[in-house]
Amino acid sequence: MVRGLTLPLADPHCHTLASDGMVTPAQLVDAAVKAGLDLIAITDHDTMAAAREVKERGEAAGLAVVMGQETTTAWPAQTHILGWFLEKPIKRSMSVADTVAAIHDQGGLVVIPHPFMPTYFASIQPDMLRRLIDKQAVEGIEVLFTAPAGARRRRQLDAFVDSNRERLGALIGSSDCHFGRHDIAQVVTAYEGDFRTAILERKTTPRRGPKAKPSVPMDMALRQQWRSLVDLPVRRLRGQI
Repeated sequence: MVRGLTLPLADPHCHTLASDGMVTPAQLVDAAVKAGLDLIAITDHDTMAAAREVKERGEAAGLAVVMGQETTTAWPAQTHILGWFLEKPIKRSMSVADTVAAIHDQGGLVVIPHPFMPTYFASIQPDMLRRLIDKQAVEGIEVLFTAPAGARRRRQLDAFVDSNRERLGALIGSSDCHFGRHDIAQVVTAYEGDFRTAILERKTTPRRGPKAKPSVPMDMALRQQWRSLVDLPVRRLRGQI
């Protein structure tokens, strides 16, 4: 519990050096514990290489950890889809629908991360999401997040969620943490009881977290952008990862 609140808090979208995060599993867990969180989800891009270590370190520190992955779907949009409660990685570069099906095949939960951002890449757009939920319901959608979207896009998201509430699952808040103690717990999800059950029963509340503003050093932020936009894509093209 955090600062007298009666509900546990989760930051369910976190990254490590296994993908484009800038912290080790140990540093991520330490940051979450110091922020007073009860649960995190480890959701590195297109890999679960660090998931088991984060989970084991979290359990040793009294922190619940959900193993997952943020999967990149097929070119050209390369929309990101979150999968929680996974045991093995989801294949990259499948269609959105096939990615959702692969997560469900493992008994995982599907969450839509940072929707309707003003970029074609990575963030699902309204028509794309409408086509998806016409065929497959999802278990959750981030409605409060740190990625830049703008007031108009956020109003569009609010209206979309209101109109499609039954097929979008639980409302989620997350920091999309890449920098450990520098940006964890800016946005969180309060939940009732067991986290998985709370998602399925939609007993979640996204809210601003105990760390209101990021404090990411400029050099660290620049190195992360290089890692995310240049280094990892080049290594992937070369078949090194």
